[in-house]
Amino acid sequence: MSKSKVRMNVRMKGVMYEACASEGHCSFYFGRDREEPCKSFQFTQLEEGYIGDVDFSGLCTIDVIDLYSNKATDLFTVGGEGGAYISENTTEEQRKYIEAYYYSFPPGNVLKKILGIRYVDINFSQEGKIYHVKMPYGEMKLSLTTGMDGKNPQRIENSPFGAFLKEVNICNTHFWKYNDFGRNWYFKNRSGMIGSFDLESKVKLAI
Repeated sequence: MSKSKVRMNVRMKGVMYEACASEGHCSFYFGRDREEPCKSFQFTQLEEGYIGDVDFSGLCTIDVIDLYSNKATDLFTVGGEGGAYISENTTEEQRKYIEAYYYSFPPGNVLKKILGIRYVDINFSQEGKIYHVKMPYGEMKLSLTTGMDGKNPQRIENSPFGAFLKEVNICNTHFWKYNDFGRNWYFKNRSGMIGSFDLESKVKLAI
């Protein structure tokens, strides 16, 4: 039996932590192509989140994406494929709505083909400016890159990602690794960023 599509209000506010395969900062943040497609590990903390009346505040997710194209202009239109990992303590109702949201491919979502959605234990810790994310299929550790004052982070201003992120703080990724869906990756001393977002939209979901 096919599900009917319902247009729903979506609000998402929180912080995204991202590591990718680039040495030096990711060229896509500067609108520059790469010699080959990239890969990324994206951890998201929702401070506030609603799909319709269903509350997702406090939810954590991880998307691990294998991009299809090396072109910066293809990032949001062509995207890539990969796995989605969601906090295991979600309710059945939350899972129904968050899966519908993922499979609707909302604007700004780079994950165009979902290889699978897994509900897992996601552990996040912070020690000073160092952030550590662990789950059963992967791990990431990164730190904010401070400027001349030794306190405030370096930022990318007027970024193409400004349509989705309120700010882009540059990070150094100590390492990130991933092993699932036929991928087995390990990267050391790579690009990273932390960005905050506050988004509202209407999306058609098959509920």
